[in-house]
Amino acid sequence: MNRISSDLPNPVPKVLKVIADAGAALLASGGEVARVEDTMKRLAHAYEMDGVEVIVLPTALFIYAAGTNTVIRRIKYRSVNLAAVAAINQLSRDISQKPIPVDELAERLTKAKNASRYRSEANLFFAGVGAAAISQLMGGTPADLMPAFIGGALTQFVRQWFHVIGLSNGVGDMMAATVAVLPALAAGYWGLPHQGSVLVAGIMVLTPGLLMTTAVRDGIQGELLSAAARILEALLSAGAIAAGASLPLYIYLALGGRWS
Repeated sequence: MNRISSDLPNPVPKVLKVIADAGAALLASGGEVARVEDTMKRLAHAYEMDGVEVIVLPTALFIYAAGTNTVIRRIKYRSVNLAAVAAINQLSRDISQKPIPVDELAERLTKAKNASRYRSEANLFFAGVGAAAISQLMGGTPADLMPAFIGGALTQFVRQWFHVIGLSNGVGDMMAATVAVLPALAAGYWGLPHQGSVLVAGIMVLTPGLLMTTAVRDGIQGELLSAAARILEALLSAGAIAAGASLPLYIYLALGGRWS
């Protein structure tokens, strides 16, 4: 037993675990694979770690340094938090110029992971404003502004709530799309002539545009596995949105609801 133990690599340094945490936080916040790999290697170089190898996948990452065990991080929940991505990137650049103690790095990383440019109330408000603007682009009238605003805000609220309780993104998108349809159905019930613009406005808040952009960037940088996985995730998200929006609309029309 002692002979086997002596052949094993040395225990993982704490700094390597913190670097893995930084990469996992970037990946969970919507960072592309090349950015995650560059950040982890930059931090490892700053702490003079030799023989560093990093492998990043959309749902997991691996990092190894000479003489240590491999550190693995699994990413189960992903969202978009560009403020956290920017904060972690800036932290890695600061550390590469002036390394700090590992405990301080871990503390600053925790703050960077929780970075949020806007409060939840602001996110809801601007989601409503965005939906209201989209309703006008889709041919709506000023009477459609308020239903579209409510639809966008409700959609964002449901999506955030499902993220907080830890359910999968697909379930959250489906339920959010279901809620997005309700203001359009109410507009049809009360006789507003452009409920289609209200419906589209609410659903557009859910479209995975940034996910598709990240997939394209990964593909351009040669990360073909990540690009394919992200495109598949975007397609599944679009399918969940379509399914969630179709059910209440079908029931409403089946019951004789008005739609113009």
